[in-house]
Amino acid sequence: MGIQTSLIIIGGFGLFLYGMHLVGDSLHKLSHNLLKTMVEALAGGRIPSALAGAAAAVIIQSYTATSVTVAGALNAGIIRLSAALAVMLGANLGITITAHILATNLMDVAPFFVFIGALYYFFTPKTRNKNRGIALFAFGLLFIGLSMMSEGMGELAGEKGVIDFLRPLETSPFLMVITGIMATVLLKGSANAAIGLIIAVALGGMIDLQASLYFVFGANVGGCLIGLVEGRGTNPANRRLVLGNVLFNFGGLLLALAMVSLYLARLPLISESLPRQIALAHTAFNLVLLVVFLPLIPVIVKFLERVVPGEIDMKQEIRYLNENFISTPYLAIMAVTRELTVMLSLCMGMLDKAEACIVAYNHKLKNEIIFDEESVDEMQKNITNYLVEITRNELTDRERRLIPALLHSVNDLEKIADYCEDIVKLAQRVFEENLSFSGAAGEELERLFAKTRTMMKYTYRAIDENDAKAAQLTLTIKKEIDELIAQYKLNHVKRLESGTCTNEPGLVFSDILTDIEHINDHLLNITKGILHIGKR
Repeated sequence: MGIQTSLIIIGGFGLFLYGMHLVGDSLHKLSHNLLKTMVEALAGGRIPSALAGAAAAVIIQSYTATSVTVAGALNAGIIRLSAALAVMLGANLGITITAHILATNLMDVAPFFVFIGALYYFFTPKTRNKNRGIALFAFGLLFIGLSMMSEGMGELAGEKGVIDFLRPLETSPFLMVITGIMATVLLKGSANAAIGLIIAVALGGMIDLQASLYFVFGANVGGCLIGLVEGRGTNPANRRLVLGNVLFNFGGLLLALAMVSLYLARLPLISESLPRQIALAHTAFNLVLLVVFLPLIPVIVKFLERVVPGEIDMKQEIRYLNENFISTPYLAIMAVTRELTVMLSLCMGMLDKAEACIVAYNHKLKNEIIFDEESVDEMQKNITNYLVEITRNELTDRERRLIPALLHSVNDLEKIADYCEDIVKLAQRVFEENLSFSGAAGEELERLFAKTRTMMKYTYRAIDENDAKAAQLTLTIKKEIDELIAQYKLNHVKRLESGTCTNEPGLVFSDILTDIEHINDHLLNITKGILHIGKR
């Protein structure tokens, strides 16, 4: 194998992977609100849920983004486990459209997409339009990469060493399934990237339909195994969702292995193109999954609840803001107060995830926090609009005083969510730059997070029960936190001077202290409002 051929293959593979990533990322940014709306609005019965999942995956072209959205909706109590499982079955099917796009010969027009996408990106001022440009650019890029890979592999197809290497794989279904699983796991769970790889191999004439089928079966299983690893340590709802998806795909593997002869007989009748046959096999695998397992979801849910015990924290998003209450301000204000406790519950969960990422960074938790932060933003908008509607009524003096205080509290909670997200970004920086905190710094952060959780707990009680004693206690807790932060900043300087802490992790440590300080400032603003101290 010549060096030039090797460079063409690995360079093409790099372009292909980067193009796949950019397409998914840009489409996610363009359609996140639509995706969230579809999942929340349509996910009810099993069939509507499956249709919502399929449509969402087709639109966003990212199985990972779809699964994160579904997990977030499940955690928020917006959809039930049965609906979430149905959405995932639909998403498994919907995402196979990518394989059909890859199997379509668009190599000749790929440079055009790159050119138009680049123009769109550089000459449009709006971020949303820039994302459209990135999507077009990336679409062309992945086809250029696919073309390079298939060209390089075509040059290798006749070499004896390559034939000798591939022969054991082609003649062993077990090895091809394992290869498909491993390829998908190495590609971070992207079955579409693995399918794109096997399509490039097929275009190069290096593999036949039968071997490709086993690879496709393995690739589908590999995609769910990543979720199984990342799902450890999360709440019971998430673990049940992940385990359910694993059961679907392993069940699908057994069914597909039993139907190999049917695949081999029928696929060539539908299309003579091997890449298209591979895409059809990918779709057929997931279509069988949907048809077989969708009716069985109630039984599977009972099994999962037995296998993964534990109560689910059913957070709720915009559950109490009933439009019928607006004409009765007293009831409407009570509904807003209940909604604030939901908002604070989300923030409490975000703080726990932020601390977990500081201790051991987890990209899945980071994605969950992004979803939570967007949920808090949406709640802020909805509560604010609801409060504005309340002011259109005739209000008592007390109600007139309460509404501005509630508006301030909503804004404070939104800021708390922002700071939790910022802490996770700092944790990601620590992970990516291979930084580490000293043992003393780690213990100080642990104590501050514990104190902040206590502050949140009493703030929650103060809001939920209009508890002045709980609100009063937060004043004492905030004073203790301020003293700790001041002391920890001095300790930090001493560690820098002694060399037990270096500059880069030290800067991150200092930023985390500032974020925690701001979180507690906003919590105190809320309880001061309850005590009618200061501006409120």
